[in-house]
Amino acid sequence: MIDALPPRPDRETGVPFPPPGLSYFRGEEAAPEQDDRREGQLADRPDPPPGLGPALAWHRESRRGKIALILTSALILIVGAIVISLFHQGGIGILAAWPIWAIVAVGVFLISSPFSYFTYAAGADWLMVERSRWGVKSRAWVDIYELTRIDAAYGGTTFHLWLYDKDMGITRSSEELQRDRRIWDLVYNGILHSVAGGAQVSPQAIGILQLNKTPALKIRDSDDTGR
Repeated sequence: MIDALPPRPDRETGVPFPPPGLSYFRGEEAAPEQDDRREGQLADRPDPPPGLGPALAWHRESRRGKIALILTSALILIVGAIVISLFHQGGIGILAAWPIWAIVAVGVFLISSPFSYFTYAAGADWLMVERSRWGVKSRAWVDIYELTRIDAAYGGTTFHLWLYDKDMGITRSSEELQRDRRIWDLVYNGILHSVAGGAQVSPQAIGILQLNKTPALKIRDSDDTGR
């Protein structure tokens, strides 16, 4: 029954590449080489985890992308402060108070993390998140075809995903994993195969990831029944 699922891509070539993940909800996006807010050149491809195949898809925020995020978050917070001031006894004059701007500055720092750069990458059978902060890099990765536990929960305008294999786990928002559609397609295909192979899946994850619309749960349940 595993044949009912899209096949696993070749570790080295990525062929056949998985179809679009069912939970992918973003619209059309620019090709990596045309998106000036991310690093899209082949030379920017991150190294894979030790012993694994090459990265087939990745997203690394560029300096221009980081500046755009800083300016956008600052604009949102300033507009919010102006709106709040209109309902304040002191009116718009409270914007002259330094604590207001201190709050805006802290808010921009927390939202944009100006000194941290994240890289999201996926190979044929792995997902990796790399953080570079002040030049120091840290990595975490999971085998997406050997997941043992999968959970998901809504948070704000997106949902958060928890993926665990036998060695470690990764938790990221769907917005982060879907900054490049190809990353999500690779990850979702791995999730389907892991579920079919017996991974523990929370009821929330089944609904959010639309797993009940795929053969994965039926394959898992039929295997459990046959044991």
